[in-house]
Amino acid sequence: MARSRHVTREARNRERISTLNDLWLEWVKANVGFDLDLTLVDTRRAMEAAAAGINHALGVHIDLQSFVSHTGPPVRQQLSEWVPERQLDDAVTVFRSTFLGPGADLLAPTPAAHEALALARSTGRQAVVITSRLPHVAERMLSACRLRPDVLIGGLTGLEKTAAMRETRIACYIGDHPLDMIGAKAAGVRGIGLLTGFHSEAELREAGAETILSDLTEFSRDLINCNLHAG
Repeated sequence: MARSRHVTREARNRERISTLNDLWLEWVKANVGFDLDLTLVDTRRAMEAAAAGINHALGVHIDLQSFVSHTGPPVRQQLSEWVPERQLDDAVTVFRSTFLGPGADLLAPTPAAHEALALARSTGRQAVVITSRLPHVAERMLSACRLRPDVLIGGLTGLEKTAAMRETRIACYIGDHPLDMIGAKAAGVRGIGLLTGFHSEAELREAGAETILSDLTEFSRDLINCNLHAG
């Protein structure tokens, strides 16, 4: 009888240790991920200026309003909808020189972007930016807005972001585009959709968003701990 109680006690202890280990693994998976365009940085005016520069330099006709409203995919892919293949390389060159040159003065942080990064750090997490922008472009954008994440990973879109989210132990990922939510869902990460871009709540939820915020002013300490409260 005594041996039976001893075995039961050992089994309970092992169960407790296993539970604590599981909780610890969930806790360390607690960094906060952010998209860049229209999540942390309002790029609309800079995008419009860059597209206008392409129209002027190459004699093409990019509809500026439509072009800006489709921000999200890689620039070359986005430009391919408007620019012939033979001019795409030149268009990308003009875009980047304008966007990173005079366009940089048109970039602005979105409401509460600085506060969102600071809030993530205040709880001991890292603020991780994962974006489709190439790293040197993203660095210039962040510098122009005086935004300083702890980690920056560039050149990834949609499902391409999944591995980066896992590697950086992201607990939740905040973005304005359905592609952001698709990537988060595939990574097993809670997707937080922002209505600061051109996509509706319905579109973001259909892509996998579990939470919707009007903008980063609604970001809170509770949402940072979203992995611990998931399910």
